[in-house]
Amino acid sequence: MEFYEVVNKRRTVREFLDREVDFEAIKRILEAGNKAPTWNHNRNWNYIILKTDEEKEYAFEYAKKIADKFDAEKYLNVPRPYPITLGQKMYAHAMPRQFTMLKDAPYVVIPVFKSKEINGGKGVSSLNPFSTIWCVIENIFLAATAEGLGCSMRIPLNEEHDIVKAKLKVPPTYMIPVFIGIGYADPNEKELEQQYPEIEKQLHFGKWK
Repeated sequence: MEFYEVVNKRRTVREFLDREVDFEAIKRILEAGNKAPTWNHNRNWNYIILKTDEEKEYAFEYAKKIADKFDAEKYLNVPRPYPITLGQKMYAHAMPRQFTMLKDAPYVVIPVFKSKEINGGKGVSSLNPFSTIWCVIENIFLAATAEGLGCSMRIPLNEEHDIVKAKLKVPPTYMIPVFIGIGYADPNEKELEQQYPEIEKQLHFGKWK
């Protein structure tokens, strides 16, 4: 698949087909992740792989509680002084699927990265470990698309990070940025509209104005 075709086809998937994925494809996808730029040249990244229902149910108990108590119809029909936004529509679609989009994926990949002071450091450079792991994650998304696969994505919420980290026995000096479900996308999943800015309106030459 040509590069720009991959970029244009990549989307977040929240419903998967019940179809096995060759683990060799997962390894190729993670190798692509390892080709991402890194701030310290050490590539201190590791990947936890979950495959069985038991593993996923154990790890994502918090996400299941969040999803189970979310009432999409109630959320969408709350009286608002303005028309419902695209972001709110997306939220209503995504929240009930926060657990199933991981459990139903044939594989869940959890990248972990070494970082001591994401919140304690000063300046943008303190985010270097965090920014480079997201380069890894983007490579994973694009490589999965090139393999004909789709990815779901859940960023740990509040105490969820520490709960899952403890359950999976992640070392203290590592952090979890995201949970990624990988599998064959269900072609019947509802695709919500997207908003894309006009590139000409985003360009600033020399200075902002």
